[in-house]
Amino acid sequence: MTNKSRKLEYTYKFLSQIIKDNKNSNIEKYINYVKSLLYYVGKVSLSTLYLKYKGINLKQFKDIVFNNSLENLPEIFFDLESVFTSNKNISDEDKALIVTNIQKLNLEELEQICLGEMYQSFITSKERKYLGQVYTPKQIVIQMINEGINVEKIINNPYFKVIDPACGGGYFLIEAYKRIKEILLDNYDKILFKKPEMKEKLDRNIDSFIIENNLWGCDIDQFAVFMTTISILLKGKPNKNTKVNIYKLDFLLEGKSNIFDLIDYDRKQKNKDLSNIKFDLVIGNPPYIGHKKIDKNYRKELQNYYQDVYSDKSDISYCFFKKGYELLQDEGVLLYITSRYFLEAPSAKGLRKFIVSNFIIEFIVDFFGKKLFKGIGISPVIIKCIKEEFQKEKTNIYRFKDIKINAKKDIKIFVEELFNHYLIQSTGLSSEGWMLMNREEKELYEKIHNMGQINLNEICYCNQGIITGCDKAFIIDEETIKKENLDRTIIKSWIKNSGVKKYKMGKVEQYIIYTDLINDLKTYPNVLNHIAPFEDKLKKRRECQKGLRKWYQLQWGRRLEIFQGPKILFPFKAEANRFTIAYEEILCSADVYIMNLKNNLYGVSLEYLLAFLNSSLCEFYFKSVAKKVGEKMYEYYPNKVMSLNMRVGKEIKTIEQKVINITKLQQKNTECIEKTKVDDNVNNDIFGTIKDEIKFIDNYFYSLYELSEKQIRLIESTILNM
Repeated sequence: MTNKSRKLEYTYKFLSQIIKDNKNSNIEKYINYVKSLLYYVGKVSLSTLYLKYKGINLKQFKDIVFNNSLENLPEIFFDLESVFTSNKNISDEDKALIVTNIQKLNLEELEQICLGEMYQSFITSKERKYLGQVYTPKQIVIQMINEGINVEKIINNPYFKVIDPACGGGYFLIEAYKRIKEILLDNYDKILFKKPEMKEKLDRNIDSFIIENNLWGCDIDQFAVFMTTISILLKGKPNKNTKVNIYKLDFLLEGKSNIFDLIDYDRKQKNKDLSNIKFDLVIGNPPYIGHKKIDKNYRKELQNYYQDVYSDKSDISYCFFKKGYELLQDEGVLLYITSRYFLEAPSAKGLRKFIVSNFIIEFIVDFFGKKLFKGIGISPVIIKCIKEEFQKEKTNIYRFKDIKINAKKDIKIFVEELFNHYLIQSTGLSSEGWMLMNREEKELYEKIHNMGQINLNEICYCNQGIITGCDKAFIIDEETIKKENLDRTIIKSWIKNSGVKKYKMGKVEQYIIYTDLINDLKTYPNVLNHIAPFEDKLKKRRECQKGLRKWYQLQWGRRLEIFQGPKILFPFKAEANRFTIAYEEILCSADVYIMNLKNNLYGVSLEYLLAFLNSSLCEFYFKSVAKKVGEKMYEYYPNKVMSLNMRVGKEIKTIEQKVINITKLQQKNTECIEKTKVDDNVNNDIFGTIKDEIKFIDNYFYSLYELSEKQIRLIESTILNM
């Protein structure tokens, strides 16, 4: 709420207190109350503006705010009045207080009211998660608008058209209004020199001109359309006849002609083919909705219209790139802030190809795991694309540095203190995945990759751990086994993600009832007694309903031989490479992956493979292509891990022995900790030896790959920053 007057600050706090006093534990009822309140605030604010400009008299004002008269209000109120006034959510006392507070605001303060901003501040992360809504920080919105709308463009074309395809609370359009108005006023003489006919239109009502000719938006949510419409109408001198181009529609599935049939672009050209209208700027924060959360029939429609960018497991945000392209005129700009997931995701292969084939990519701002959106675990990128056929030779990359800042206040894109800036070859942006590395990093990655003699797919199988479908039914501890006298012949050791460390495993404290070994449940009466309370829930699992599993079996129990004998385990998500070896049978959860050797064709042992996977060289190599999902967190998907190439040297036996030494020392160190109940570093000698052995392995692979001192420093500094 920066740059607001004391009166406006007080109004926001006053409204917040009303909402707090009427807080409801039922999320849906609470959200409806917030919407009812903001609907009334919007009605009072716009009516107050009309009153101050003498567009209505005091009697008409009172009829609107106290008697629900709609006679002098825009049409959008007619659509929502019955929804937000019939339930009598707001007391007459609160209404009177709201009217009194808003009437005290002057014209400048009324113009600053943003219903979307209020809405965002009144709902918590819990409600945002329920609604699936993500709001872009205001500082980012302003910077994106400044990047998309410059002085020269407006001077040359005062009819510069902007659309936000998922406008939400209207943040981008409100800032676009401010930016365009500032340019028009500051460059009034220059514009008239080039276009004398603009004088009458700008002099009559510059605010109405901008709203009618420069701003468009749409959203599938009617209340979002309302918030944006009212917030825009509060800007400047009101005109009850002003046409606001904000519409409730599905941006993706409405045909162009249907969209523009709604838009009265030029009242003097009634017969104009509106489907041919193009925009100068498509800007916004498209919704991120994965395939699992989209209705099956709707997903099929998207696949039909957007088959080149949207596949079965794609995110809905991918479609907004193609639709944005279709709405842009030549040399128009598409400027989105969106999840960085599409940079590496296999499901985004079509999207990456589409962007490279149809746009010039001006720049990509990669927040590199930094989460900007409150309460949402998404790290974004900002991408600016220009609709041109010929690709530029190089693309600007701005990669966020690993520093702590207040994401809401302190993010300034393009600032050297916050971002590393470098150029990459545009031809290197492959449909297989975009590697946004600088030249030195890219050259080092390619050297490591090309010097590898063996692809891991050639020598390993990789499998996901077990999905039980109901951990409470199958995962137990030692106490439960003894207390319920469970049959140990079908009970196996169990480990989860957190138990997999670098060269070691955590202590086994849980077990799994491996019911896939059971042919007749009646022969295991104690096991039956244990899982019987969960029978109804287990029967509802998809595989059981399809008849693929018996109700007491695991959802995906895998093949038991995967977990037997020597194997390498690694977690699905981790901050650093955490591979370990398990010689004994141990079963693991779905957030752990298992690697088994296929054969000994290349003379490679599990120990040598483990040394490579845990080396600093491999960590740099893997993280260059891995999906980053947090400030420090990476996904270790098998498709990425198994695509790595490994070089084999002559010192295999030496490296094997080093790994065996490390694993034994790690176990010894763990035993010391359990005995003394102190920190990991209790035995400095053991810890120091482990460190020396790991350093030996690192140096071995540096030498094997013929790395220079400069390249070694690059690996170690990069890993530290990662």
